[in-house]
Amino acid sequence: MWNSFFGMYRCGQHVFPRSVYRGSLSGSIRFLSNAEIATALRPFYFVVHPDLFGRFPDQRAVNEESLKLLSAHLEALNKRRVLQSTPTILPFYLRSSQANNPGKMVRVPVERSADPKKVLKKILQSCDLSTEYLDKMPQAPERPERRRVNYTFTQQQQDDVFEDEFVIFQNINKAKDDKTLNGWIKNNIDMALQRKNNLLGLREEIKKLEEKVIERLNLKDLRYECGWNVEHYRACLRSLESLANLHPKDLSHLENRILVFAAFTGISLDGHVMLFTGDVQHNWMDFIRNIPKHDAYLKKIPAYEYALSQILRKIKIGRRKFMPKTQAGFYTNHLRKVTTTLLDYLGRQQYPTSWPEDLSEYEIVIESEAGPLMVSPTGQFIAPSTCPGWILVDFITNNLTEARDRSTLYKSNKHVEVDLHEKCVTSLRLASLTKDDSVTPDKMIKCLERLLPESQLNFTGCDVFITHYYSVLSDGTVCIPWDWKL
Repeated sequence: MWNSFFGMYRCGQHVFPRSVYRGSLSGSIRFLSNAEIATALRPFYFVVHPDLFGRFPDQRAVNEESLKLLSAHLEALNKRRVLQSTPTILPFYLRSSQANNPGKMVRVPVERSADPKKVLKKILQSCDLSTEYLDKMPQAPERPERRRVNYTFTQQQQDDVFEDEFVIFQNINKAKDDKTLNGWIKNNIDMALQRKNNLLGLREEIKKLEEKVIERLNLKDLRYECGWNVEHYRACLRSLESLANLHPKDLSHLENRILVFAAFTGISLDGHVMLFTGDVQHNWMDFIRNIPKHDAYLKKIPAYEYALSQILRKIKIGRRKFMPKTQAGFYTNHLRKVTTTLLDYLGRQQYPTSWPEDLSEYEIVIESEAGPLMVSPTGQFIAPSTCPGWILVDFITNNLTEARDRSTLYKSNKHVEVDLHEKCVTSLRLASLTKDDSVTPDKMIKCLERLLPESQLNFTGCDVFITHYYSVLSDGTVCIPWDWKL
């Protein structure tokens, strides 16, 4: 059982690792480099990356665990092994275009084939993704004659490879076994620091490339808010630099702007130019050429917000503090819809007598058709643009006290969080401390208050990211849940 479980193969009286047994195939199979594997799976990562599921912690955790197992299997293939301990099917959630939809689950097959192309192709096909890159790869040259291989191995060879695969198997299951912060850090801190150190040269290269692009395009600032690794950021910078060389006149629309590589292409409500990191250069150029048209929507926003504020007794029109950015063009449509429904309401009746004459101490955020109707943790009224006037009025009426109390608590918590943040960075000797947008101040405060006395935790030199799960990102960032257990 143990032999079978860890990839051992029995033939007569000889027992040897399956990964070695299939070594004779290397003459007829083209193995792929890390770069080729990353490029081939780029469409897959664009739809399953855990950072795309910030609003759905359960789906994010599923994808996080499945990616760990898949990465270990691909790493084994790169070392000319087939890792038998990986499940034959891995569950993944695919990103949905709808903000409130966690996406559908697919069962991705993990081939036991020694041919990396076959493994990758099955993964892409299971998600209905293009395999064009793999199809265009040259085939390995065929050998004129197959050489008979002697499968006799020394006991030391068997033990070495068995131990190697056993270590990989243990690493895969550490996240499952370690339920405490202390145990998880002990098992993962060395890997985190090693990954960070391995990228020091790349980070320096990116910094120089950033400065070069900013100067070339005369940008106010250049940001990366996609969540992908730094290698992907470098690719984005090089693509932008290439466009600057090919279309310098068109890229003049970017002058004096803040450019952000993000999860969508458009103009944000802050006026930032957002470029989706998954788009091809052609799509970027189409958008950049039409930036003046998109700016027209941006200029309309203050008037639309003022109109809605006046109708709702001078209520503040806010932006949701812990949600992704919104495109200006869509936002103006949302504001117009809500304004129209409230005018229709006032055409038939008046606001409730319980309402104060002035609602300026309150704040409302208008979101897309699929948005929620709720009071946010920060005390804002959140309303979808399709909410009927009478429902919105009734909701505000019933939640005025709740909104005021939450807003007061949030304003107080903000200062407490900032103070705790500075103390934790110093006490734990962190390189940086950041958090996911969904981790509200009250959650962050609870997390930091518990972290502060734990000076024995070996976080020295780490970039720590507070979120809802444990993980070590490819750049060495250490992710821990806000509600960790010691």
